[in-house]
Amino acid sequence: MKLHRFTLFTAWLGLTSCMQLEPRPEVDFVSEVKPLLETRCLECHQHQYVCAGLNLETQKLAMKGGRSGAVIVPGSPHRSLLYKVLLLGHENPVAMPPTPEGMEREQAQLLHEWIKQGATWPKDVRLVPPQEWKNKHS
Repeated sequence: MKLHRFTLFTAWLGLTSCMQLEPRPEVDFVSEVKPLLETRCLECHQHQYVCAGLNLETQKLAMKGGRSGAVIVPGSPHRSLLYKVLLLGHENPVAMPPTPEGMEREQAQLLHEWIKQGATWPKDVRLVPPQEWKNKHS
């Protein structure tokens, strides 16, 4: 009986892996990624602090990376440190964001899809650190 269940399960896995899943529409950087990076990453990774040598304020600076090298590898989320550190448990000292609750699964998935889709970032779009929001909205 166990062998029969195993055979059915492996057949089901084979079928589901062959099924074409509907691709997610293209992630919009300005309306989806920018607010996420600003609220969850820019408190530390911007011109005033540059934690780990990483500044995420502009496309050029973000693609340059930090002390650990490139953090965004367009088309490859699992080679992108920006995404990989989200998957680490809070007990890991390099897990990001460095809060006990981490990042919501949907937010991490959004960054995964954005990177997978090529990490398109309009060159003229600058992220604004939370520390500057009061000044910006005054």
